Amino acid sequence: GVFQDGTLKLRGVEVRRRDTPAFISQTQLEVIKALANEPADPSPETSKLPLIIALLRRQLAALRAGRIPLEALLISQKLSRTLDKYRTPSPVARAVAQLEAAGKSTTPGQRIRFLYTLGKPGVHAWDLPHSPNPASIDLARYSELFLRAASSVLGPFGVRE
Repeated sequence: GVFQDGTLKLRGVEVRRRDTPAFISQTQLEVIKALANEPADPSPETSKLPLIIALLRRQLAALRAGRIPLEALLISQKLSRTLDKYRTPSPVARAVAQLEAAGKSTTPGQRIRFLYTLGKPGVHAWDLPHSPNPASIDLARYSELFLRAASSVLGPFGVRE
């Protein structure tokens, strides 16, 4: 919603989540701001939806082409327990295993930053001594996250992926 002073009230969207990559949050916020300025009953000539969809297509093309900085794709999740307490290792647990194998200590409650990658283990902990290979980034997974975020704000307007 939009308050009378123009500020936005955001609930239930990815931009509010701490684990959403900055690239996706920033794009979703741009879309929300554009929609907030949309007339209540826009005509085809005044609707901003075509411009919004064009923006999303450009951003998605940039993502799929690998033109987004890795820092903007970081996932940041809180480690909820020690590594040995995970029965099935979540992405954050797999990133912690990498960090601990590199001699870095972690504690429950700590935020762990990682990137989704292709192949096993499916993640690359950001604070490892070596940088990830940009070709190993799982762009399909990031595309899925991007489209989900776009759909959550455009779905009520009848826009589908």
